[in-house]
Order: sequence, then structure tokens, then C-alpha cells
Amino acid sequence: MMQDAYGDGWNGAVLEVRVNGAVVGDFSALGTASSAVFNACNGDTIELKYTAGDWENENTWQLLGTYGQVIAADGPTPATGVVYTGLTDCSSVPPAGSAPCTALPIDTADCVTADNSGMSGTGMDPGCAGYQGGDVWYAMAVPPSGHVVVGTSGIGGLGDTGLALWTGPDCFNLVQRACDDDSGPGYFSMANADELPLGDTLYIQAFGYGGAQGAFQLCVTDPGTIQLDSTELPIVLLDDLGQQIPNDGKVTGTMQIKYNGPGTITHITDSANVYDGAIGIGIRGATSAGYPQKPYGVETRNADGSNNNVSLLGMPEENDWVLLSNWNDRSLVRNALAMHLARAMGQYAPRMHLCEVLLDGNYRGIYLLGEKIKRDNGRVDIAKLDSTENSGDDLTGGYILQQNLWSPDNSFQSAFSPIGQPGADVHFLYEYPDPDAITPQQKTYIQGAVNTMETALYGSGFADPLTGYRAWLDVPSFINYFLVNEVARNNDGFKKSVFFHKDKDSNDGTIKAGPVWDFDWAWKNLWGCSQFENGDGSGWAHLVNDCPTDNWGTGWYVRLLQDSSFANELKCTWEQQRQGPLSLPAIDAWIDSVGTLVANAQVRHFAKWPILGVSGPAPEMFPCATTYAAELDTLKQWIATRIAWLDANIPGTCTSTGLPGPQVASGLSCAPNPTNGPVRFRGPGGGQADRQLVITDALGRTVMHVDLSPGLIDRSIMLPHPGLYIWALRSGGRVLGTGRVMVE
Repeated sequence: MMQDAYGDGWNGAVLEVRVNGAVVGDFSALGTASSAVFNACNGDTIELKYTAGDWENENTWQLLGTYGQVIAADGPTPATGVVYTGLTDCSSVPPAGSAPCTALPIDTADCVTADNSGMSGTGMDPGCAGYQGGDVWYAMAVPPSGHVVVGTSGIGGLGDTGLALWTGPDCFNLVQRACDDDSGPGYFSMANADELPLGDTLYIQAFGYGGAQGAFQLCVTDPGTIQLDSTELPIVLLDDLGQQIPNDGKVTGTMQIKYNGPGTITHITDSANVYDGAIGIGIRGATSAGYPQKPYGVETRNADGSNNNVSLLGMPEENDWVLLSNWNDRSLVRNALAMHLARAMGQYAPRMHLCEVLLDGNYRGIYLLGEKIKRDNGRVDIAKLDSTENSGDDLTGGYILQQNLWSPDNSFQSAFSPIGQPGADVHFLYEYPDPDAITPQQKTYIQGAVNTMETALYGSGFADPLTGYRAWLDVPSFINYFLVNEVARNNDGFKKSVFFHKDKDSNDGTIKAGPVWDFDWAWKNLWGCSQFENGDGSGWAHLVNDCPTDNWGTGWYVRLLQDSSFANELKCTWEQQRQGPLSLPAIDAWIDSVGTLVANAQVRHFAKWPILGVSGPAPEMFPCATTYAAELDTLKQWIATRIAWLDANIPGTCTSTGLPGPQVASGLSCAPNPTNGPVRFRGPGGGQADRQLVITDALGRTVMHVDLSPGLIDRSIMLPHPGLYIWALRSGGRVLGTGRVMVE
């Protein structure tokens, strides 16, 4: 038997089988799994030789005997060369439960007491829970719903288990469907597998973490088939046209979206009044791609396969969309809440709508349909950068960078390591233009822009408003990004799914933080690092580099907070936002509105995915709420505790004026100040180059952008509303001067 965890076959790897020195055949996994049968008699010598291909960490194999006992096995990343030599023994019958072909019976009616004591193990490594053998096997027919949830619990023996689910037409042709370590209570397991092939047998492989042995309880439940007749949410119907949805790329399918509007009911039989047409669809995400409720990337397309820019549910026209799953978020609000807060604070963040999704007629639960982060006028609004734009101002923007798991082909490495982590390698992924489109000149430019900013940030004069980091980094966007991710204490917000963007120098070419993204590991207490374990609301998420990490963050905020002016601006912004979107009444009201909206839909969702009361992929601390209402109450209390800690610990001092930032002399003056609206800017303003006057409000939102010709400046403007404003004079991506003006 041969398996490929990714599902695309062995990519060149070959297992050669010889009997008594004669080659029987060369075999490779096709797709997810393959098997091959050959004959050998008592006393014959069997020899296996493995030749590696690409992506060896996906490959596993097992040699099974007449009764299904595992004679040899290896993988992931199997050894190469002659990997097995042995004599055939056709008389060896394995003990009951010790292999797939001798699996013990189980059903959905009653739990069983399982015991792997004395089991040597098959060697079939499913890839989770520190498998080291000692597995015991159970089997049953796949139920008519094609859906099972298998869980373990304690009876006073083994206390830490692993589970893997396999299906096949027989015990020699198995495809792995799920693998789980700690998704059940405590250190017990819960594996969920859906859309299993009817007529196949379900094989359950249970074992102790790290090879531990003992007795435990094993239960199988059938969630049944969930029917959707009507809902308060939009309905999204996906059809993959009989194809397997890939992890890389997209296949052509169709999508219908039905929605009759807020406060109404939409029926499954209603017409597709939002969208009805072709799409490209693929599985998206890294860790989340392995969840039972998979996330998808969707492209709206014309019949000929070209992009079809459309407005979905009131979102601006585009063709790239995401369907985010809620497998790791029992509240159904974590991602959407973060996006809502960022937008309320004046930053762009992807718009999202809760919806119920069916794929090929099968109910898939509640998703978030939203905007993919990309360059566009309605999204990250920076200049388009073509492959022909390789010099001058054209070359300076726009760019989007991401921090995430990287490869040398899609990223570049910073010249600096984070403070406190000497030698740590920080990488930036090319998000826009993407790695296949960005030119060598553009790579060189954006690498240089980041290096220039970091050189200023880590230099001795880093706090100088003219020559330090402020000349290259947009402070308001970094403050707002910091606050959203710190309020959520986001485990990923400073190391993965981290975005930065830069426009052309002629349009304020400083590096900006955001958009915010990926909060399903946020708003909760997590095992593994003191920054995220604390139940009293304490801990700084931006210090995630101090934790065990799978990706180094920039650590820029450690340095930024050493600048008292940055800390003071942070404090002022925090105090201002606490009176608005970050007030507890505002946050609680928003969460309650979502709870009311999904009151009926969540019943279907959790019938499909029975994850209430269990941790899920994120290793949460303390018992988890067992009802949806209690989950929302837990979330609101967590936020109240977190905000109280931030109220007491946000650094900096806000002056009585509440105006963030220092004033920087540039020879430019504005009068009258205060004013009732009209303001006149006069002075040399820093030389003969083209410049821009950028006016932002006290929350960092740009309200005016004025291009200025070379030479002396004499320009009158009208500020629209009473309040506090910051002006900045910029040229070539640098700040020449800043100031404040009050409109009464």
C-alpha cells in the first residue's frame, strides 16, 4: 500500500519489489493512495528498494501479509535504497485488532472500551500525535450520511491518544481521511470525516501519544445529513462539476448566491439573485487546508474563463473572493470582528459576510464570504505595477508584501534580525506583484525600500522625525494594526498572515502596515507560550518571537516602542478608539448582533460540525463552552479582561491636546490656527521637487491629498469638519515636515 498525503501522487518516487531476486514490478502511489498485489510463497525472499522523488514528506508505504499484518512500513520521508529484505511466512495470523484486516467491530450505537496494551503496532504512521506504534484497529461500514465523528475519552487508563480514520473497499486499499491528536477533551482525540464513499468500510486506528499504552473509551457518532431549507443568511451553492478541488490552482465550477436582504428569509428554492455563473475554485490556506470544513478561494469567471468582476453582497466589484471556514472558531465572529474593528478605525480591511454553503448539494456549514487581499481600487488602493514599469516613479509602487511560510522562490530575506533574536532570518513574500510576475528591477527596488526603512529604524538616529524611520514608515497605519492585533492577542498577527503595502513615492510612498488578516487563532488563551496562556488578559502578542515559532516576525514594534513619540501617539490613539469602536458596549453590541443573526443557522452548523465544547486546532486552555450562547459570553468576557489589561499597560503618555505626533519644522506655516475651516499654507517647504500635502484626522484617516508644484508654496484649502488634523509635507516617499491644525 502506498499513500501520498497531498493527493498528487509520488512525484517520481518508486518502490521496486523483488521476489527471490527477480523484479516483480516498480510501483508508485497515484493520487491519494494506490495498492499493488504480488505473490510470494513460504520461504521466498522479498526485497524492497525505494527511490526518492519530490515532496518526500508526503509519502508513506506499507508491505502487508496475507492476513493484512504489516510486515514493513516507512514514511513520511521514507528511507532510500534497499529498505526491506525478509523471508515470506504465510502462516502468521495477526492478533485481533492489531491490523486493518483483523479490525475489531464497532458501531454508532455503543461506545467500546479500547485497549492497546501489548500491541506492537503496524508501523502505519498517520502523521499525528507522535505516532510510535501501539495502534489498535476497529472497523464499521460507512453510514448512509457519509459522515462520522470519532472520539476518545478516559476511563482511568490511557490519558493521551491519537486517532486516524481510513476508508477503503477492503483492508488492502486504504485512503487516510483524518488524523487528530488533542481535539477532544483534555489530551483526548476527536476526528471528523465527511463525504466518505458509501459502500466502503471505515477503519479506525487508535493509539497512545508517543507510543503510550492503556485502556480508553472509543465512540463513533453519525451527525446525519443536514438539510437547509431556509435561512437568514445568504446561501452559497458550489458545484465542482465532478472534479476534485485542488490545493494548488483552481478547477472550473459554478456558483449560485441567493439572498433576499437583511431581516428576510432566503429559501433554498429561491432564484440565484446575487450570482449565477462560472467560477474557479481551489482549497486555500496552509494549516486550515487540512480542516474537515475546508476554506476555498473562488474566482468569478465568464463562460470563456476570463475574469468576471462582479459585486457580491454589496462588496465592490472584483473577481477574487474567499470562503473562510469556521472549524477553528466556535464563535463564528473572530475574523469578521477584527475586520470590522480595523475598518471602524479608518483602515481598509476585507469586507466579509456570514453565509451558509452547500458543495455539490452537501451542507458545509457557516462560512465567511469575503474579499481576498489584493491590489485594487476597492481593496488595497495602491498604484497598479506592470512588468514594463522598471524605472523612475513608476518603479516605486505599488507593492504588497506578506510574512508567512516562505520559500527562496517567492520571498527575500531582510538584512536585519529582530531585536533579541540575533541570527533569526526574517523573510518577506512577494504578494503583489506575485513571484511569477515581479521583475528583477522591481525585486531590487522593494528589497531596497525595506532595507532603507530598516536601516533608519535600527540606526542611532531612528527617532529623528526627518531622517529616522518616520521618513519611510507610515506611523498611523502601524499604530492601528498594532491595536487590532493586540486587542485580539493574535498569535499569528506579528509572524504569519502579516501584510505590508507601499504606494508610489508620488503618492505617499511610505511603507504601511496591513491589511489585518487571519484571526481564528486570536481572542483566546492558547497553550505553548506565556504570551498567550494568561487568563488575566496579560501578554504582548507583538513579542511572539520570544515564543517557539514556525516563522520569525519582523519584531519592528520592539524598536518603534523605544521612540517616546511613537508610544505617545499609540497612547493617544488607544484613548480615542476606546471612546469609539474599541469601547466594550460597541464590541458587545456587534457580537450580539451576529449571535442574533445566526441563531437558527448555528444549530445546523454545529450539527454538521460538533465542535462545541472542544478545543479544535488551536490548543485552547481551560474548558470550552458547550453551547453557542455560552461561547459568545466567553468571548465577550475574554475581550473585557484583555482590554482592561491594555488600559493599564498601553505605553506612552497622551498630552492634554490629544494630538498625536511631533511637529517638524519645514519652513511651511498654516494660518489661521485654530480655524473655522479655511487654512492657508505658505513657505518654502523644502526645495524645488514635486511635493504632496497630506491631511489626516486624529485617527490617522487621510481626508485630503494635495499635489504641490516645485518652488514656494502658497495654497489654501478648506477642512470639512471640526476636529483635530495632522498635516504632513512629503516628497519622494520622505516626510519633509509635519504640523497640527484645529478646526473649531
